[in-house]
Amino acid sequence: RPDTADATHYPMFHQMEGLLIDYKVTMADLKSVLRLFAVSYLGEGVHVRFRPSFFPFVEPGMEVDMQCARCDGAGCRVCKYTGWMEILGAGMVHPRVLEAARIDPERYTGFAFGMGVDRIAMIRHAIDDLGHMFRTDLRILQQLGGGQ
Repeated sequence: RPDTADATHYPMFHQMEGLLIDYKVTMADLKSVLRLFAVSYLGEGVHVRFRPSFFPFVEPGMEVDMQCARCDGAGCRVCKYTGWMEILGAGMVHPRVLEAARIDPERYTGFAFGMGVDRIAMIRHAIDDLGHMFRTDLRILQQLGGGQ
């Protein structure tokens, strides 16, 4: 991964992906699944937003942001002073991808998403720098529930 390490990126990349292909899958289904995930994992008070974005295997594509839990949307170093953090990319599976998999895009639709597992853990546990999760400082590891 070519990203420069900062508070929300790290050179190693750990991603979790989801894919659903079925009859009549819609963008509303995708947004409902992603909202349910955010609330289930991050709590009832989580605020999410959906922004259009480009990813080559989906159309339309979107990024999902959550209000920064560190500053409650006021803006801080972790959210780059925007009040929001991107948590995942998603979209409706492009018909050409379905065709390449020998799935009839006239009968089937689907959605896909990918999220950085590290960033989701960072948000859930209020870690202010993703790099803390990869350092060998026992004090940090104990705060994260390890190194006991």
